Amino acid sequence: MTRRWLWPNSSIFILWCCLSLSLAGCGKKGPPQPPLREELPKVKNLQVVVADTGIKLTWTIPSSGHGTVAFNVYRSRVEPEASQCPECRTDFEIISTVKVREGETRFQVLDPISESKGTFYYKVTPLDKKNRPGPDSNESMVVIK
Repeated sequence: MTRRWLWPNSSIFILWCCLSLSLAGCGKKGPPQPPLREELPKVKNLQVVVADTGIKLTWTIPSSGHGTVAFNVYRSRVEPEASQCPECRTDFEIISTVKVREGETRFQVLDPISESKGTFYYKVTPLDKKNRPGPDSNESMVVIK
C-alpha cells in the first residue's frame, strides 16, 4: 500500500484561496462621500447690467423642488491698472444674501458699488436650509470706465 501525501494538494488549495481573496479585495477606494442630500440647482443665466444706481444682477432657477432657501452673491474686482493681467483679480467676497420665497424662480439684486472704475466679476451660490452651499453659477463680468 502506498501512502499519498496530502500536503502538496492542500498547500496548493490554501495558496489558491489566499490569492483569490487578496485579488478580490483589491480595488481603488474612492474618497468618503457626504450623506445623500437634495442637489441644489445651478444658476446658469446670471447676467449683470450697469444701472444708474449701481450694477443690477438677475438670474433664475428651475421651479421644480429645488430646496434653495437663499443665495449668496459674490463680487471680485480687478483694478484698472491691473488690466495687463486679467488673471490677477482678487478673491470673491460676499456682498449680499438673498432669501427665497416659496415658489419664487426669478431673482434680482442691485450692487450699489462706490468704486467708479474697474472690472467686476460676479457669481451666485444657492444655499439649502442647513446653510450648505450648492454649485457656483456662471461668472458674469462688467467693466466700468
